[in-house]
Amino acid sequence: MRQPKRLKDLDKNERQKILERSTSKAEEVLSAVIPIIKEVKENGDEALVKFTARFDKVNLTPQDFIVSKERIEAAYKKTSPDVVASLKRMRDQVCHFHQHQIRKEWSINKFADKGEGRYQLGERFIPIERVGVYVPGGKANYPSTAIMAVVPAKIAGVSQIILASPPRETGQMADVVMVAADIAGAHLLINISGAQAVAALAYGTSTIPKVDMIVGPGNAYVNAAKAYLSGLGEVAIDSPAGPSEILILADDSANPSYIARDMLSQAEHAEDNCAILVTTSKKLADKVYQYLESEVENSSRKKIIKKSLGDYGAILIADSLSEAIEFTNEFAPEHLEIMTERPHQVLKEIKNAGSVFLGDFSPVAAGDYLTGTNHILPTGGSARRFSGLSVETFLKKIAYQSLSKKALNLMSEDIARLASLEGPYNEHIRSVKAREE
Repeated sequence: MRQPKRLKDLDKNERQKILERSTSKAEEVLSAVIPIIKEVKENGDEALVKFTARFDKVNLTPQDFIVSKERIEAAYKKTSPDVVASLKRMRDQVCHFHQHQIRKEWSINKFADKGEGRYQLGERFIPIERVGVYVPGGKANYPSTAIMAVVPAKIAGVSQIILASPPRETGQMADVVMVAADIAGAHLLINISGAQAVAALAYGTSTIPKVDMIVGPGNAYVNAAKAYLSGLGEVAIDSPAGPSEILILADDSANPSYIARDMLSQAEHAEDNCAILVTTSKKLADKVYQYLESEVENSSRKKIIKKSLGDYGAILIADSLSEAIEFTNEFAPEHLEIMTERPHQVLKEIKNAGSVFLGDFSPVAAGDYLTGTNHILPTGGSARRFSGLSVETFLKKIAYQSLSKKALNLMSEDIARLASLEGPYNEHIRSVKAREE
């Protein structure tokens, strides 16, 4: 890992590399993703059979894509009761937090002029009808992601939730993912992976229903497919996603061993993950660096961590807390830990972050698994424009208005004047005037 360095001493290229993380590689996979998407659109299940054999190394028929109720029951029998109990506690925690995000229809009554001409304005919140959830597989299982994605969709009132996850050598997704998806309340589970799963959900096949929205993290191919299909207007997505990341903002009151542990816990995910420390204390920066250098040697994932920290890790020293906060907002981290003397005061200055963890005893792992906040979050700086997954992700807003004749009459002169500013919209004006008669 690179030695600690002062923020002000970073040259333009060094600063840009830190800010970019590994997101610049996303474009490299798009050329491979587009042909997969097109073939799934044209050939449906036949293409899925082909790509599953190629990428997952298992031979499935279209009927094998669907996980049966009997297979889910068998998965429960293969899963430890303690694990099932922990997954249910997680579900309950996620449910409790997200229930506070429920939006209710509202309306207001107004008058067009000085107590005359009553009219009503309001909004209704309508759930997306059918949602696809992607739960990655690869080198690990992610049952927690199933719960994080499915529970808010259920609370929002989504009619059908279809969860896709890669098949293992058995031809089925991981047992624990099946169990988690069932506990969370998914309606249909499908054994499909990668960009082909995203395409199947977006376009539908003879076996896979077409969805209106796709949420959930994945590898570069999954994320490129989501972004591409969203750009075409074929499907809505949650937010642009990429490799996971943490930024820790700390002063000299922080515990260096906690910081090092949290950076290691992020770096162990994958070689393209990002772990950054920004601190006002050179002494703390040096201690964290020393901890990282020694502790990484004891990790079973040493190779992955070294690559992650070497390519995308950094320890940065700020001259002031305000400089550290300014860089944090520019970086817009997925996960932000604030380990300062007054973390809640610092939080007030944070504008861009996916999820924030305050104080020495709020590690990201707590939010990832049990506090109840969502861990499907914007990455790669997209927290400047997007929020984490929530109940609101799955809701559409429909505004409405109801005018009395008196209200319309009182507004008609302004409506006609404004319509005339934007072109010869005579029919707009006539549509109002006709109601005065």
